Amino acid sequence: MTLQLSTPSPNPLLNARDLSAQIGLSMSSIYRRRSTGEPLPRAVKLGGSAVRWRQSDVDAWIEEQLEPKAG
Repeated sequence: MTLQLSTPSPNPLLNARDLSAQIGLSMSSIYRRRSTGEPLPRAVKLGGSAVRWRQSDVDAWIEEQLEPKAG
């Protein structure tokens, strides 16, 4: 029997706690923004109320939130 180690995904799916840590919003703020349509990274629906966020979408969203460079 051979043990196969899984390699980390190059684009992992983040749960709300992981998203909260990366974007600096509380989990309740994330859920409120989802329900009111306020800006957040695009979510992946997994079924029912379960959602995750792709790391690449989170990174792109963070870049979009940057203020323009001065000068």
